[in-house]
Amino acid sequence: MKLQPALIFGEHMVLQQGTKIPVWGRSAKNDEVTVELGDARETAIAVNGEWMVTLPAFEACEQTVMRISSKLTGEKIVFEDVAIGEVWLAGGQSNIEFIMKYDFDAPETLKSKDDQDLRYFCFPKTPFLGYLEKEPCSDQGFWRRWEGEENKKMFSAVGAYMGKILREKLDVPVAVIGCNWGGTPASAWTSMEDLKNNEKLKRVLEEYENNCSLIDWRKYIETSERPIPIPTEKQLEFEDRFMMGEDMSEFFKNFENMPRPDISVWSTYPLAPRSATRPAGVYEMMLKRVAPYAIRGVIWYQGEDDDARGWQDFYDESMITMIRCWRKLWGFDFPFYQVELPPFEGVGMTGAKDYALIRHQQAKAAVSLDDVYDVCILDAGEKLNIHPRHKKIVGERLGRIVMKHTYGDESLTADCPIFEKAERKDDEILIRFSNCADGLAEKGNLRDRLFIKSGEKDLDYEYEIRGDVLRMKAQLPVAAVSVEYCETNYCPAVLFNSEGNPLFGFRCEV
Repeated sequence: MKLQPALIFGEHMVLQQGTKIPVWGRSAKNDEVTVELGDARETAIAVNGEWMVTLPAFEACEQTVMRISSKLTGEKIVFEDVAIGEVWLAGGQSNIEFIMKYDFDAPETLKSKDDQDLRYFCFPKTPFLGYLEKEPCSDQGFWRRWEGEENKKMFSAVGAYMGKILREKLDVPVAVIGCNWGGTPASAWTSMEDLKNNEKLKRVLEEYENNCSLIDWRKYIETSERPIPIPTEKQLEFEDRFMMGEDMSEFFKNFENMPRPDISVWSTYPLAPRSATRPAGVYEMMLKRVAPYAIRGVIWYQGEDDDARGWQDFYDESMITMIRCWRKLWGFDFPFYQVELPPFEGVGMTGAKDYALIRHQQAKAAVSLDDVYDVCILDAGEKLNIHPRHKKIVGERLGRIVMKHTYGDESLTADCPIFEKAERKDDEILIRFSNCADGLAEKGNLRDRLFIKSGEKDLDYEYEIRGDVLRMKAQLPVAAVSVEYCETNYCPAVLFNSEGNPLFGFRCEV
């Protein structure tokens, strides 16, 4: 067997500053493998062909060299242009994978100055063991620097915009590692052990077992072994237009070469032993191949798939379990930043079911764990496009919140305003919010988003906003009423703090 570092290691990589650095891979059984970085030198024995060394902590630097050598075979691997700085993992679904090529602001952003110390690694999509070796991906699995249009447009748009904020504020190399897959539920990113240990996630495992019981195994194995065909020009055109949020109705009428589901194992059997969406599927095949690469923390944008599956009721437990699982895998409680779902309605089977509930479950998960933060993006959605293109809003908001909570920049009013408390006095309702900076401001018509409900009836009201307080006056019944703000699938924000951050949706009774 050849000397082989894990895929995540390579030329142009960024290693996390200020912490011990694990480096691992494979080699011949009982080989003695040595890793050198700067003045550090560590050796390990390849027990059963697998080796790992732990390098000491380093200060940030723009360029160094890593050397890996095998005593048994004499092989030497040299990785040039290795930087040391800040490393963030970007996990979730297609909206965090969403590449800069499709971003609304891409025409200007791609012209921005090259920055060799902003870097990106996207781990290849790997649904089952052996797939990566059969279906090598030429666009993923190596480190890119923010230079040249071809490289820039392949960055995660959210990751790039966040990384730019960190580069400006910290002035050290910054890396984003993409480990994500569109259309995957939170359970696919969680270990089987942790799923089984949470009774509230029983439904996920039951649906998986039921799907497995219906499989024609001969056909299934046969199908999954077929190579994925090279996309046609029509298919590539479809993907580009779909990701750009264009009206595809006319295109569908004449599109005869669309990919057939039976050539894609994860589409044929959405919850099956070789499916990316199966419980623990991409946790085993992707995340565990990235861990324990040294990171500062995680940014996460997901939830659409759990909504589509009707798993909203226990989504808070799904996220709590997943975050704990990841922290256990890395061995420390890293900061975790979760992007709440944006406004979206969609059409038919692909439409949103209950995004408002998913958002509330995301908020519940965030307050249940230490060092977990929610990011509101009710100003960054599109009614009919599940891939909203305004990723600059999302990435830059993430960057500011990360700078405040992880790097301690208290000068930033980074958090989004949030409901604090409500009280009722005669025919008035007073609602107070936190994180308002110099006060809330209305952009649009509040009555389009905020409702006072008595049973099923909407009450008319007058209102006034003063600083961090919303005062409403109405003919209120004796019984309690509910106040709801942005509690529908498609609900673009109309209330913002003085820093331009949107108010989280809320519901309360008074």
